[in-house]
Formats: sequence, C-alpha cells, structure tokens
Amino acid sequence: MRFISPTATAITAQAVWVLTLAIAALARFWRLGYHSIWFDEAVTLQWATSNPVWTWQKTIALVEDKHPPGYYLLLHGWIEVLKGLGLPRTDEALRLFGGLLGVLTVLGVMLLARRLSGRSTALLAGLLAALAPALVWYSQELRMFQPAATGLVWAGYCMIRAWVAAPAWRRWGWWIGFIVCFELALYSYLFSAFLLPAAGLTLLLLAYRARQTERGQWAWAWRFGEGALAMIVAGALFLPLAYNAWLVNSAEGAPGVAFADLGANLWRMLRVFTLWRVDWPGWLVTTSLLGFGGLAIAGLSLPARPPSERAAATRPAPSDRGWLLIWLGVPLLIGNLLLARSDSVFAEDRYFLFLAPFLLWAVARGALMIDQRWRGAGWATGGLAVALMAASLPHLWTPAMYRENWRAAAHYIADYQQASPTLPAAVVVHIDYTRRPFERYLRPRLGAEEIPIFFPFGGALAPDQVDAVIAPPLQGIIDQGAATLWLTQSHLDGVDDHRLVERWLAERFPLVTEQHPTGIKLSGYALQSRFAAVPPLPESAQRPRAELAPGLMLAACEVLTPTLSARDDQLHPPSGWVHVRLWWQSTGPVDDDYVATAQAVGPEGVWGDRLYRENEALRRWPTSSWQGGDVARDEIDINLNPVMPDGTYPIVIGLMDSTGHALPSRADCGAVQISNTP
Repeated sequence: MRFISPTATAITAQAVWVLTLAIAALARFWRLGYHSIWFDEAVTLQWATSNPVWTWQKTIALVEDKHPPGYYLLLHGWIEVLKGLGLPRTDEALRLFGGLLGVLTVLGVMLLARRLSGRSTALLAGLLAALAPALVWYSQELRMFQPAATGLVWAGYCMIRAWVAAPAWRRWGWWIGFIVCFELALYSYLFSAFLLPAAGLTLLLLAYRARQTERGQWAWAWRFGEGALAMIVAGALFLPLAYNAWLVNSAEGAPGVAFADLGANLWRMLRVFTLWRVDWPGWLVTTSLLGFGGLAIAGLSLPARPPSERAAATRPAPSDRGWLLIWLGVPLLIGNLLLARSDSVFAEDRYFLFLAPFLLWAVARGALMIDQRWRGAGWATGGLAVALMAASLPHLWTPAMYRENWRAAAHYIADYQQASPTLPAAVVVHIDYTRRPFERYLRPRLGAEEIPIFFPFGGALAPDQVDAVIAPPLQGIIDQGAATLWLTQSHLDGVDDHRLVERWLAERFPLVTEQHPTGIKLSGYALQSRFAAVPPLPESAQRPRAELAPGLMLAACEVLTPTLSARDDQLHPPSGWVHVRLWWQSTGPVDDDYVATAQAVGPEGVWGDRLYRENEALRRWPTSSWQGGDVARDEIDINLNPVMPDGTYPIVIGLMDSTGHALPSRADCGAVQISNTP
C-alpha cells in the first residue's frame, strides 16, 4: 500500500476546506445585483445611511422599527468603508457585505462541526450550508437575518473553544468572543435571544460531563464559573433591549395558541432550510424533503461516534448529538410557547433562519452515522443531499423570486421619457420608503430636472380626506406643467386601502398605460391630452395624415417601444406589450364615437392586438364632441403573442365605431422589432 504522509493528508484536507468556502463565496457573490432593492431593504438603507447616534436612539425602543440597531450600524460601517475606498454604493457593493457574512457562517459551521463531530461531518455540513438556497438568499439581502445567523454560529464556536482552551487567558479571549458574537446577533435580530437559554443549558451539560470524567479534579469548576460569568454578562447587556421588546410585544402582539400547527411549522421550516422555494414537481419536493428529514432525525437520534473518531479536542466536550438537540430544540420550544402571546412567531420563512446551519449540521451528521452502519450508504445520501441543494440554487435568480421589481419600473419610465423628450413628466410615489428604491434606479437615467419625484402624502388616508389631503398636492404637481404623471403604488394596505389617490387621478385624466412589475402597480396618466396642434415630435415619429373616418385623421403616431421581446417576465408576464402613441386630429364634424384599433401583423397574420381600457383618451373625450382642428393624444398597448418569432412587424392602426364595427381604412404606424434573445 502506498504511504500517504500526514502532511499530505493535512494539505488535502485544507484544500477541500478552501474549495468548500470558495463554493460558498461563488454562490453568495453570484449575481448580487440581479434583484432590485425592495421595500424592506429601502428601510434598512434609510437607517444605515443616517447618523449612527440618531439610528440608535430611534430603533433601540423598537417602536419606529421592529428590529434593533445592530445590523444597521454594521451596514453603516460597511458603507463608510465603501466611501473610503472610493467605491460607489451599487447593489453589488452593498450586498457584498452580507455575502462575506454568509461565507463566515459556512466557515463557522465547519469549525464547530469539526470540533464536535469530526472532519467528514464538518465538510458535508459546510457543503450543505454553502449551497442552502435560503442562506444564500438572505446573504444577498440587506436585512439582519443572515448576520444574526453568523453571530450565533460563531458564538457557539467561541463557546466550545473557551471550554477546552488553556491557559485561563486564552479561555477569556474566547469567552469575550462569545459575548461579542452573541450581542451582535441579539442587537441585530430579537429572535436570536431564543439561543441564550440553549447556550446556558449547554454550559451546564459541559460542566456535568467534565465532572464525570475529571473525578478528583476541580478545574472544570473554574471553567464553569468563567462560562457562567460570560453568560451573565451577555444576558445583562441584552436586558435593556429585552425589556423594550417585551413592552412592544405586549402592546401589539395578537395572542395565539401554544404549539398551534406544530407539524405544519416543522415541515415548513424543513423546506425553508433545505430546498426552500424550488419550483419542482410536488412529488419530487416531498420525496426530497422526506429524505432530508430522515437524515436530520438520524443525526439527532443515532448514538455519537466513538471518541477515537472525534475531532481532536483538548478537553471533554458534550456529544454532538446533545449539542444539536439543545440548539435546535430549545429555540423551537420557546417559539411554540410564545405562540400563546403572539400568533406571528412562525409567520415568515426568515424568522428562524438562524437555525438553518444547525439543522444542516444534523443532516450531515445523520448521513455519516448511516455510513458507519452501512458502508457507502451515508456518503451516497449525503452526496445526493448536496446535489439537491445545488440543483435548487439557480431558482433564486429567476423572475419568480422577485420581491419588488423597482428596477423594471424605473427603467420603463426612463425608456418612455427618453422616447418622449417633448412631453415633460413627473412621478408620484405613494409611500415614502418606495421613493428610495425608485430614485436609486431612475436617477442614473434621468435627473431631477428631467423628471421630478414627489411624495405628497403621509400617514393613512381616509375617504373623507380627498378634498383636504389628496387634491391640493396633486393639483399643485399638475399645475407645474407636466404632460404625464406616473403613479407608483406598493405596500398600500393600511395606508390607502380604498386607493383614493389612484381614483382621484383616474376620475380626471386618461390612462396612458398600466404596468405591473412584481409587488408594484405603475400607472401613467396623460395630464395633457388635448392640444390645439400636434406638438413637436421626434424624427422617429410617423406622419401618415390618413383620414380613417369621416372628419377624423391620424396625424402622427409613435412606436415608443421599437424593440422588445414577445415574452415578458418583468412588467406583465407572459407577453410583451408594444406601446404606441397616436395623434388624432379632427378635420371636420365627426358623427360617431370612435376608438382606435392597433395590431402587429406579419406574413402569417395578426401577432398582436391592442388592449382596451375604459379610461383611455378617446373614451373620455368622445370624438362626436370634437370641433374642427382638435388634436388628441391617445396611447395604447398592443399585447403580443408570446410565441411570436424574431422579426420586424408593421403596426397597423384603424378605427372602430360605437357599435364595435371596424372601419376598412387603415394606416401604417411604423414597425416593432421582435428580438427574443436576452
């Protein structure tokens, strides 16, 4: 048998660890800017970019924000680092901070698992944590859930290192690390406190086992005393925040039932911590989750490995199984008990994200325990678990995972306005927080002098406030001379339940278009739709000057989206819309009320037909009421067939009378270029 030196083995092991961390980094740094900043992240940035003292004062009471200031201050520091390096605050640069914390989480899991379960389990746990979709997702989000997980994993590692370290000054270094990591987690995310009792119980078990194995010696008592002091300090530092949290929860929490839906909640968390939101067939998801659950149960129930196969610890440690049972079981027990006080404890996937590293460690341990009993079976199941994680990861960077697509909303307005330089526009954002992500993506394309953004409303709106609260600021914006007003709406529940702002605008102005990026409603209104003459138009505008009905001429038309895909996954899935602006002019009396028809045609026939909306220009201003020379701006969307092949398609415009009969006369209005290649 060929001899392999211990040095070569150590180098190989280190290389595998580096590779695992590289996989974790690749997953977390991949497409950091794919998703746009959304509402919750905008809130985070508001606190993080403010004065740290002000942020602390406003958030520590948990009244103006339900999360403590720890993560906001960390992100503030990261932003200052970016400034010092001369780097712009792009989405990628901001999210890199969370990505780095995510890699640190994987490293912490591997170090902790190696200390208690051995190298093989540590490697498998690290791979699972590196590829876990939820951990990757929240590493890329500007929120406190991943940082809390990082702090808690490292608090656990510092704890076990403090227990086995010698001499005392080294132990105190690790205990200080334990306190710092725990406080960073506690002051970033309140549910981190669920692991404080788990840490205390672990300390008791450490002392109990040391007493059994170190008979006649009292060194364990000193270590226990040091650990108890560290626990007291950590708890005391958290006490002011815990008191504020109790007051807020007491005032606002809706009572529920302890242990309600226990099975459903456990199953849901198993999915969150493993495959999460993957869009596989139901049978495959269920089968995979049963496999993960089986491995986790094996990891939590099968006896620990013999001591000879453990990682080399200098002092006795509790069994890895005991550690996992405590660090998973205690938070879940507390959470289920707290359901009696608040029924929202398990409401969101992210609330218990800090348990994901420990569950994945349990899965890895289960695979290795099975392998001890049936050689090869454990590694096969562990490898399959890693493969399933890797296969579920790409779903994160798909349109199905958009939260709020502010980038798409802002780019639509920018493209529209750049195609309409002679018609000034303005934007009204309904909630102040939505202004920040909107400005983030609109301003690089259009400055404030080109398209101002207004936030005229604050607080909840009631129906009796229309005349006093809604009308004055909107009328003031309109009086400034804008031709188009863009209303962006998101998170309106409890703010404008009756959609009063939208109704006020719809009662007065024709609808230009309505777009629906994920989580957002974007409505354009023509503040100016009647003109004495056709205004100056760009050179790309067509001027058919075709009389399509007696007394009614199509003077000009513009295809404002000259190039697009027939398929759409951002603004209004599944099909693309061609946006067309028509300029109608009366040449004499018009004896009927006409509306425009519009189609995208090809050699095979019609590939797209217009969308009809009640609140369009020619319905609000019936053509039978026009006087000679009147000019109207009319904007419509043509809905395309999503299987429409690449090519150039003429846009054909006609008229339909009040009985729904299409008139025979038609006019060309340019063409749209369909390019389905991303």
